[in-house]
Amino acid sequence: MNPQASFLEALPLAALSPETASGYLALLVLEQPEEALLHELSLLFAQSDYKIALILPSLSNHSVQIMDLAKTSGIPAIFVQPQEPSLDRINMDDFFSASLISSGETPLSQHLINHPQIKHVSWIGYQTCLSSHTLLLQLHERFFSSLRLGTYRDDFKAAEPLIRPATHHFVDLRAMRYSDAPEIVDNGPNGLYAEEICQLIRYVGVSSLPQACFIYGYPPKIKPSQIITRLLAQILWHLFESLATHQNEDPYRPRQKGLFSDREVYMGDPYQVVHFLCSEHTKRLWFNILSTDGIRHYIPCTQDEYLTALKGELPLNWLHHYQKLNTL
Repeated sequence: MNPQASFLEALPLAALSPETASGYLALLVLEQPEEALLHELSLLFAQSDYKIALILPSLSNHSVQIMDLAKTSGIPAIFVQPQEPSLDRINMDDFFSASLISSGETPLSQHLINHPQIKHVSWIGYQTCLSSHTLLLQLHERFFSSLRLGTYRDDFKAAEPLIRPATHHFVDLRAMRYSDAPEIVDNGPNGLYAEEICQLIRYVGVSSLPQACFIYGYPPKIKPSQIITRLLAQILWHLFESLATHQNEDPYRPRQKGLFSDREVYMGDPYQVVHFLCSEHTKRLWFNILSTDGIRHYIPCTQDEYLTALKGELPLNWLHHYQKLNTL
């Protein structure tokens, strides 16, 4: 057996309880043994002090039990598998929000956007030529968010607020371009660079409420020293490192109110004010929107959107969410 990374600790699922699992940074579930991946992970150095529980046996029919354990323990579950995950096997009973990193339309993207219990979907890195007009129209009609590949490349920081509020994250490695992951048979000439997929997975790690992350779309039999094997190991490393620096910031929790400061931007009229909430620790920003039913909503936004408001212009994202909150 290949040497194991110092930050991984292999455990049978039966040995974990909510109390013992809470001592780990995350639960890592490999659909296959993936000796090549474990070998590549053993060559990487953790920059923080943490332990990841590698659950054995890592079988897909344990996914519901593992997700329940992770949720009870307050840590995320990370599933790594070649095939696209099925939401039916995940058995989501509660309402959830999702980020999807994918290049085009697939059964998962269709299921997510039309799922009866989905609160919000942010689709990042999609290519218009690979996505049907019907699905994009459904995305728009439900006031979900999207970031086309070219738009993301113009401003990669725009992806962070879209990923931040999601509870479940889906990362399709087929969204990468062929030259950066040549072993993946279903990707194309255009797509994400290796550095970009690692940056996006860092945003997943520092998101506000991560419960589960699914990384999929790689070949069933990966080998040591292959580009895809090394890249998959580095993607997981970036996810672990960002989880280790994760700041638990949730504006909806009354106990955390002291972590945020209010910012008011007047739009040229005393009655036209855009309210922002700013984290005192990370300086991340949220729109503070009061809907007509009297409920206050906190929508992640960027520093650039705050600067746009300071110039006297309403950010398009604010208008989008204001319309959503007062239409649905």
